[in-house]
Amino acid sequence: MTQNSVNNADNLTDFSKLYWQWLPLLMVAVMVIGRTIFPDWAEYEYYIESERRGIVENAAFVMLVPAVIFGFLAWRMRDALPSKYLGYWLMLCTIAVFVAAGEEASWGQHWFQWETPESLAAINDHNETNFHNTLNGHDTTIKSIIMVGMAIGTMVIPLIIRFGYMAKPAMGSALYWLFPTVVGLPVTIYCLVSRVLRQLFQKWTRLDEHMYFDMDLNELSEFYVACFLFFYLFSFWYRLRQVKAS
Repeated sequence: MTQNSVNNADNLTDFSKLYWQWLPLLMVAVMVIGRTIFPDWAEYEYYIESERRGIVENAAFVMLVPAVIFGFLAWRMRDALPSKYLGYWLMLCTIAVFVAAGEEASWGQHWFQWETPESLAAINDHNETNFHNTLNGHDTTIKSIIMVGMAIGTMVIPLIIRFGYMAKPAMGSALYWLFPTVVGLPVTIYCLVSRVLRQLFQKWTRLDEHMYFDMDLNELSEFYVACFLFFYLFSFWYRLRQVKAS
């Protein structure tokens, strides 16, 4: 990054609050409206939560695909970053999100319905063409680690900075680019709340025996993880484009 670009980084802005604060909540409305329209659980699951046609499941994939695109576009502008390692980080994130998108759709099997190869079916918990269901439940651990990372990046680190235990990264610095911006905070909160409510409805109580409380909040939390990844990479590209234009 040139010195002129560093100076212009002081004026970087993020994209509109409308998108990162409110749009993710529309999925809750979709689920509630869907449960109202389809009081029969089988119909609701088929149209809202199923892997092939479900809105929630496919929405996560829809968020991950453009995340890959914007991650790649940001990586192409890596020469404007203050450290070459941020370029490596961008590429790593983009590849990881690409894999996550493929795994989310079982690499197309959800839509095209091909038979799972016998060798993979023998070790896959769901008889699908993916790898995360071959981990004997450890895929849940991976998701939990990602959510913890989301919380650390958007909640813990800002609090540490606020209480003076860490200096706020300077605009344009390596840490400024590495840490997620405020665009990731609301969706992190939504994700964590959905996880707690899932525990409340389906494990700590038997509320999931009643309509509306039986909605799959695990799928909702996975959608919010996908939103976070998209917002992180889109914000990276959005701000980096401003630096390049300066």
